[in-house]
Amino acid sequence: METFEIPLHPLLVFMVVLARVGGLVTFAPFWSHNAATPKIRILLAFALSIALTPVITTKIATPPDEIYAFSLVLLGELMIGMALGFVGKLIFSGFEMAAYLIGSQMGFALAGTIDPSTRAQTTAFGTIAQMMGLMVLLGADGHHWFLAATVKSFSAAEPGSFIVSAELLDIFLRLSANAIAVGVSLAAPALIVLLAVELALEFFGRTAPQFQVFILGFPIKIAIGLWLIGAALFFMPNAFRDVLGEIYNGLNNVLGVI
Repeated sequence: METFEIPLHPLLVFMVVLARVGGLVTFAPFWSHNAATPKIRILLAFALSIALTPVITTKIATPPDEIYAFSLVLLGELMIGMALGFVGKLIFSGFEMAAYLIGSQMGFALAGTIDPSTRAQTTAFGTIAQMMGLMVLLGADGHHWFLAATVKSFSAAEPGSFIVSAELLDIFLRLSANAIAVGVSLAAPALIVLLAVELALEFFGRTAPQFQVFILGFPIKIAIGLWLIGAALFFMPNAFRDVLGEIYNGLNNVLGVI
């Protein structure tokens, strides 16, 4: 009776690729969205790993087959994938912050919703900004950047060689600071106008106390805020594209230090 033997090298390489891709799918924008169930994300990780394994097989040596050493290798691969995906997560938080600031100033924070991606309370504009950012990312083939970075990462970091370095932490701190700066800069024009409207309403309320400024202020701020957003729609795709370019630079920076 003939025996069937599974080649060890392709199987170990596939599991290594699956760990790194699984970490990527956990955090990378679009793939990590909670609209996709965990089962779908698992199937997606398997499909991407199957597609990438033939490309990776010839680039790396056979991982160790001893269970303890191999488990440490898989843990490191998972961390590398999560680091690559976390770059996109940080950049997208800037969009959500800008939308939250504008929506709060317009008064929409009183009717907050739950963001399906982060499970955090946000305004309606937070969800809209996230969806628009995802559309621009997909239109610019940004999801391919993560796949290309994953393939390049096997040349930058051999399986089992990953360590959490000070340079990597510094990159994430800088990306976090940039996300805050992006959020404030995108929201700044609308915030300035809405703050001026708030001051005008306050002055009007002082001079004409018989008017219910608190009640009149909500529709006025909402109308002006919607007008500002409508006027800015023409410029938003280019602004989003410039900000999303930081994902490409961030991925290259992470590849340089892992």
